[in-house]
Amino acid sequence: MKTLLPLLVFVASISSSCGKIQEPQFRKVNGFGIKKMGITEIVVGFNTTYFNPNNFGVAVKEAVLDVYVDSVYLGKFAQPQSVSVNPNAEFSIPLEGAIPLAKALQNGVTSLIGKEVFIKANGSVKVGKAGVFITNNINYGGRHRLDESLLKNPASAGLIN
Repeated sequence: MKTLLPLLVFVASISSSCGKIQEPQFRKVNGFGIKKMGITEIVVGFNTTYFNPNNFGVAVKEAVLDVYVDSVYLGKFAQPQSVSVNPNAEFSIPLEGAIPLAKALQNGVTSLIGKEVFIKANGSVKVGKAGVFITNNINYGGRHRLDESLLKNPASAGLIN
C-alpha cells in the first residue's frame, strides 16, 4: 500500500495550493479477523492504517487487491466503503475478501495464527478530492504476526455491520 502515498500527494498538490505537501505515513496493518464463516468460504477482513500530516483531506474511494500470505494466494480483497482522510489525522482503510474454505483448510491457514508471515498485496486504489479521482497501482509487502485473537474474536477487523 506504500504506493498509495505518492498518489495522495499528487492529488493533494492538484487540489491544494497552500503549504508544503507531505506524504501520508504508513503506520500498520492490523485488525485481522474472520468477518463471516460459511460452508463454502470464509470472509476475512483487516485494516491498513496511515497518518496524514497535511492540512488538507482527501477521500479513498476504492481499493482492490490480490492478497498473498507466505506466497499463497488468498484471494481478491476490496474496500467495502469510501474512507474520508482528515487533515493531520490517522486513517484506516478496511479491506475484506472471501477465501474458499477448502483452500483455507488445504493450505493450513489456521496453523499460521500466532506466527509471523509475509503479506503481499498487489492491486489498485482510487483517491481524490472534490469529485476528481485518480487510480494508482498498489504493491505492498511486509512481515506481520497473525494475532491469536483472530479465532477468539472473529469480528476483530471491525467490519461486521
